[in-house]
Amino acid sequence: MDVARDISTARALFEKAERETRPELKAHALEEAVTLLASIDPEEVSDAEGKLIANLRMAHTRRLLAQLVGLTSVSMDDWFDYIGLLLGELSPEVERVTQADAQLKENYERFLGLWGEEIAGILKKQRQGAP
Repeated sequence: MDVARDISTARALFEKAERETRPELKAHALEEAVTLLASIDPEEVSDAEGKLIANLRMAHTRRLLAQLVGLTSVSMDDWFDYIGLLLGELSPEVERVTQADAQLKENYERFLGLWGEEIAGILKKQRQGAP
């Protein structure tokens, strides 16, 4: 695989996600970009490319956290897509960004709370064996 091409493609997907207004398409483009960067063989990455990858992940995580405040009417399915990214592949970046920026941390916590109580209730009912 060509590392430079993959980085360029991931950057284009991140930019597409940033411009996207439909939450499900934004999440899909973000997931594609993150997956593409994660699939690059570290053995084939130069120091400069490694820094670029880290910077892309960090910058677009920061942008996503800034945009979360606008995703107040996202469906539960889309919410899970974002949570999968934020708590999964992007969790190191989310941790760093939210520790450094109180406003982005607040955005993140508000987004987590959108469906958090409802999900907790569903999980609680499942554990209790209730229909």
